[in-house]
Amino acid sequence: MHRWRSPVQRHAEGWRNQRPTRMGQASGTWCKCPEAPLNFLRLWARCEKVHLCTMAWRHTSNRPFVVGITGGIAAGKSTVCRMLSSMGVAVWDADRAAKSLYRTDRDLLESVIKHFGPEVGLQNREGNIVDVDRAALAKNVFGHPEELAWLESKVHPAVAHAFDTWLDSQRACSWVVREAAILFESNSDQGCDAVVTVEAPMALRQARAQCRGASKVDVAQRMNAQWPSDDRITRAQATIWNDGVRPLLPQVEQLCTAVERWAAWQGQSD
Repeated sequence: MHRWRSPVQRHAEGWRNQRPTRMGQASGTWCKCPEAPLNFLRLWARCEKVHLCTMAWRHTSNRPFVVGITGGIAAGKSTVCRMLSSMGVAVWDADRAAKSLYRTDRDLLESVIKHFGPEVGLQNREGNIVDVDRAALAKNVFGHPEELAWLESKVHPAVAHAFDTWLDSQRACSWVVREAAILFESNSDQGCDAVVTVEAPMALRQARAQCRGASKVDVAQRMNAQWPSDDRITRAQATIWNDGVRPLLPQVEQLCTAVERWAAWQGQSD
């Protein structure tokens, strides 16, 4: 005879059955339950798929849990990351790091100038090239897949090394954020324990980008250089919608709650 159990008890037992016996043993696919405000927030609900509590399969306990934040142009990922930063979360901006690399990595700068020509360089008062003209460089790569691939082959390894160096300095944190517009395209998601994509309708994104001064052609080229929204949503573990309909702050707070709850569970498991 089966003992009667409340729904809460059944949910808890279902979660325990999915919980890995030790770090690194979880497997399966991520939960895409449509009822959840964020896809991986249903920590205690019974589901045949893996939840946030089993994220340990990609995480090593000797470093912070890494949440990748990505999204298409003008979707609002930087806005989300500023919110997270204001909440005390350490955020690393891959795009900003890539821009600074040209000033700090002489070999990278010289390689780019040699390939694209001195017209993509910026000179100091002495006439020495010390940085790149990003607008000129963008004209050379967007709409030219081969040139973009060449540039990424030089920049991405340098950016990955810069992130690893930064992450080593954040060991006191339980979790950190890695912000990158092309997180999936550069395979940088492989260095993240979970990925959240920030999305908005294409028409709204185009309008936002044009308000910032970008032309329709520039916006189209940049969108074509990124994954489509559907692909990002499918690949990511959660989606935050910045569509002007769903409030943004509650979604960001839910993300923090979910990751911190996981971090607390991990601390009890270690």
